[in-house]
Amino acid sequence: MLMAVSANTADQVIPDYKANYTFTNSNVRMEGVRELKTFADGTRSLSFNAKIPLGKIDITSEFHENKNFISTDLYSMTAKVTFLKQERILKFDRLENTLSSTGKFNWVEDLPASLEIFDPLNAQLQIRKMVAQGAQQFSLFLPEMKTGEIKSNQYSLKEDRECRMGDQPYQCKVVERYRPQEDRVTTYFLAPELGYMIVRMEDRDEDGDTLLELQSLL
Repeated sequence: MLMAVSANTADQVIPDYKANYTFTNSNVRMEGVRELKTFADGTRSLSFNAKIPLGKIDITSEFHENKNFISTDLYSMTAKVTFLKQERILKFDRLENTLSSTGKFNWVEDLPASLEIFDPLNAQLQIRKMVAQGAQQFSLFLPEMKTGEIKSNQYSLKEDRECRMGDQPYQCKVVERYRPQEDRVTTYFLAPELGYMIVRMEDRDEDGDTLLELQSLL
């Protein structure tokens, strides 16, 4: 049975953490820190900050989370290389019921009231929550960054496989994401021993392969 995330999906709140990851694709390899933290007012953020040759990349998701769902407030991506700067910002305005993008892409769309819409970063937290809950198949809805169109991302649990953080092996849950509208498959390797943290992520499409690997916990 395929589960779509709405405001009544239940699971535990994921605890704060900080970890080193490497990100590799056909153009660049970079090391960065991913951090999930909670602020005094209860808001949370998940960030990835990395240095690249002659620049840096900062990605942040700001949201609220409880045992039922993640509610996104803001998503931002800033890349600086020498004198060039590129930004992508998503704002989730629940007072106006709008989802807007500024920076490289500019648009405003209605924010659906019946669905939880995730951003590219905090969707990975929801994957952890769904797998820990025991879901075998589920779907998450994310906006297309260029146009604002809300698209379904379908996930299914595959056979467990071994994965590694450095020299340490873990028996991982394997989740495969398929986008019906694209010829693109992403595979996530989650370690139950680490609270279902993503130890490895492989993304394959016509533009090339991307790999994210957990190196160490901080």
